[in-house]
Amino acid sequence: MAEQGQRPDRRRRRWPLVFLLALAAVSLLLHATEFIRRRQVAVLARSHASQMRERPIAATKERRARYYQQRFFLGYPRAASYAAADLARRLDAAVHPLRFLSIQVRPGLHDLAFELEVEVSGGRPREVRRRLDALLGRLRLIPAVTAADLPGPGPAARGGGVRVYAVGGRAELQP
Repeated sequence: MAEQGQRPDRRRRRWPLVFLLALAAVSLLLHATEFIRRRQVAVLARSHASQMRERPIAATKERRARYYQQRFFLGYPRAASYAAADLARRLDAAVHPLRFLSIQVRPGLHDLAFELEVEVSGGRPREVRRRLDALLGRLRLIPAVTAADLPGPGPAARGGGVRVYAVGGRAELQP
């Protein structure tokens, strides 16, 4: 028994060694991870620098702008004809109490200019003017119409107290 008391316990000598080995392993893993991450950051930094030299954002914006220009110019005839037909239908519905004679729609780049002829029959000048004002009010209530007025100097007279008025205006071209 005396011998056992003099010899140091092996378990006591091992734990500092195991602890140091665990610390060394963790340190090695952390250094390896840091090295790998630094390499990835360097690769990404070089990639970013080359992208900034090539300016892909400007090229993408240019391609997108060209696409929308082509889409607008190739789709313009169809959009203008649909908008003109829709405007003619809406104008015809708005003119209803009066007699609708003709319409001309001239498409522009962003809007439609229109001129329509309306026949107003009989009545005193004050009553005719009231009917025309009511017509202009109905035309201005149409969502696409931005302006509607009587551009001409006066009505063209026909027989039997019938007068023909020209009404002009503008409407938005909505594709």
